[in-house]
Parts: sequence; structure tokens; C-alpha cells
Amino acid sequence: MEKYKGTIIENSLQDKNILTELEITNTHHFHDWVLHDVLVSKEQIKSLGHYLNGGAWYMHFWIPGQDTAIVVFKDKDFEIKLSDKLSWIEAITYGKSVGIPEEQLDFIVS
Repeated sequence: MEKYKGTIIENSLQDKNILTELEITNTHHFHDWVLHDVLVSKEQIKSLGHYLNGGAWYMHFWIPGQDTAIVVFKDKDFEIKLSDKLSWIEAITYGKSVGIPEEQLDFIVS
């Protein structure tokens, strides 16, 4: 089973208990945020939006070396092609509609 890579901002979660069910590969801090680098299955990704606080939060996941990513908001998910920014339009539009600044909707992968 392929694992998707991503980062979850602990502060974005309404229920932090989900973190005990995920494979955390690294934890670090950025200002007041606690960030967890994770490896997750596609099945796990399908439920992660339910754990987000409402409003201006999202997470995204990708398989290293592949061209697709899954962008997860509280109530909606999008599958995008990393190499095709036109495929990002719906996710960016939705993110802006829930209050996320466009410059934060950059879907960086590493």
C-alpha cells in the first residue's frame, strides 16, 4: 500500500486524538504552531478533513515522485496534478472562500 506524505498542523485540529492513529515521522515547531510530518494511506486521508477546525485550514498529501496530490479541507477534498496549475483552480477558489489567503494555497511538496 502506497503511503502519502504530508504535514499536519496540530493547531488546525479540533480533535488531536487522530494523531495517535497516524505514522508521524517528524515533529517541529513554527512560531506557535506544532507541525507533524506524516505518512498516511489514501483511506486515512478520506477521513482527515473531519478532524479540521472550521475556517481557514487545509492539509495536502502526495506520494513522492508522483504528479498527483490530495488537498483536504474540512468539508471538501480535491485531487490536483502538481505539474498542472490549472488543476489547482478549484482548490484555490474553495480555499479562498473559507478564508485562506491565496499565497498560502501553494501546495508545496518535498
